[in-house]
Amino acid sequence: MDTIATPPLLSLPSELIHHILSCLPLSDLLSIGLVNHALHEHSRQDTLYQPFVEENVPGTTLRKPANTSWRELFRLHHPYWFIPRHKIWFADNTHMGKLLIARYDYRLNAIEAYALVAERRQPTFQTWEWNPEAIIHTFNPRIQLDLNQPVVRLDAAGYANATGEAGYRLQKEIPMNLLNETPRPTAGLYSRLMLARPWPQTITSKATPIWPPLTIPSETRTRTDSSTQFRDVTSRPSTTSELSTTNFRLRKWIEFSSRPHGVSMRVGEDITTWATLPEECYTPTKQKPWQGIWCGDYAGHGCEFLAIMQPDNPRPLPERAEWVMRAREREGSVSSAGSWSTAPTGVEDSPDADAHMEDSVATLHSITPTLCASSPSAEDDAAQEDGVEYSGRIEAVKLTGDPNIPRGEYTFIAPDIGENGLIRVANEAIFKGARIVRSVGHIAARGFRDDDYMASQLILISHDRLAQYWETFGHVSFYQRVNIDEFTRL
Repeated sequence: MDTIATPPLLSLPSELIHHILSCLPLSDLLSIGLVNHALHEHSRQDTLYQPFVEENVPGTTLRKPANTSWRELFRLHHPYWFIPRHKIWFADNTHMGKLLIARYDYRLNAIEAYALVAERRQPTFQTWEWNPEAIIHTFNPRIQLDLNQPVVRLDAAGYANATGEAGYRLQKEIPMNLLNETPRPTAGLYSRLMLARPWPQTITSKATPIWPPLTIPSETRTRTDSSTQFRDVTSRPSTTSELSTTNFRLRKWIEFSSRPHGVSMRVGEDITTWATLPEECYTPTKQKPWQGIWCGDYAGHGCEFLAIMQPDNPRPLPERAEWVMRAREREGSVSSAGSWSTAPTGVEDSPDADAHMEDSVATLHSITPTLCASSPSAEDDAAQEDGVEYSGRIEAVKLTGDPNIPRGEYTFIAPDIGENGLIRVANEAIFKGARIVRSVGHIAARGFRDDDYMASQLILISHDRLAQYWETFGHVSFYQRVNIDEFTRL
């Protein structure tokens, strides 16, 4: 009687088989478990799944919930691990937007995301020797997570109560109990999370309603409009190959219930689309030390968050920004008393010219900026010059916005921080040693009307502090780097 030969792989010691399997990606590990019973048992070893969990919670020492195996933990939250892995998520809410920091909480065995908020402390006025008439205030924001209530919470109860077509797990909506209330109240805010499908780049144009916008680099984007409020199956993935790991959506509404009659009424349904940033776009390097997530002072609008990037292959400048930069080249150097010309708005001779000017002045007062209280130290100056390559572009895009310049729009651009863009190196006390380069700032009337760019100067104080001088209006705004990893730790 013939005997079936043992596969060579299974002839190896168990420890060596385990080591081989530990080198496999998840898809291959699951596939090899289907070969035979022996490999199936090997593929279920619990420690093989620990790395798959840990790679999705970067920057923190992960603790496993009690009475749960690594394999069970990974399976519970699959495929939603991409949410804490990417950490940063920003929304397409009209004008304002919202910025979330996502993380895994082993204490609740839940994936959660909280809003990052900032508060302006009371500023004090400062004098700038180079231009005593400039308006400068100190800026030292208090930045923290709003832990009163999560925006996202994915847990076992939510997965068990997912709604949608049977058998299509990826297309279901996950209800989220954000208030830890059991049972649910008779009236309250309800929220569900749903996965998204990427929108093909080949049919994406400036007019396509997508998130994130084209101002922010992303491998994939998704549409933000749907005639069915994203209830149709074509809006959601049916397989993991169709799943976008850079987008998700939240459906929120208020529901009122009548206990005697058991009738409920849903009002105010709203859907927000969320996107993340590629980590390489906000992680600083020796060649790109200013990349990161920053907090800016926008005076009447409060603090706003922005992504500052130093792209290798930047997109063409917006048309009106290009106009300003060329006008600057024609006019030559800028003195402390002078200013750059801005691009024509097209309304100067119109009947609404006076109203437009009043709206623009109000807008600029609302963005009256402020400056950090402390000036850079000599050590900061030396570190800034040591080994730093001043070249390329610095551009800032708002992750949260205001009624004038909304989220997803440029807030300033310095086209060249190298020698071609250099204005001077400051020798006055407040900015001593700082490199000052040509830039443009984005302005608009309320409702993002008549948006335009004006000439400005970007002041490279240090790798954690920037300032922008809006020459025409004599204002200086300040930006401070945010340490994202500080908020991902429990």
